[in-house]
Amino acid sequence: MIVAEARKGAIPRVEVAAKHGVTDAALKYHLYKTTGSTAVKDKALALLPVRVSGTAAKQVELEFGAGLRLRFEEGCDPAYVAAVVSRFR
Repeated sequence: MIVAEARKGAIPRVEVAAKHGVTDAALKYHLYKTTGSTAVKDKALALLPVRVSGTAAKQVELEFGAGLRLRFEEGCDPAYVAAVVSRFR
């Protein structure tokens, strides 16, 4: 989702990275990784790995249009997250 947002170009890549708590370098790497001859096919879902830190409950929340929010607990299988998210694209 972060990679797709950065690819839209509505706001600068650095701001997209800061908004989601990842480094610009990490976002740039994943943007590069999903382009060119090694690109993920158009139908594939590109998700950026995220580390959750702090003392609060460790969850990742994804928000879709129409008020739909999904929360995934720390340690959740990334393949599962990708499969669920792809159903809402």
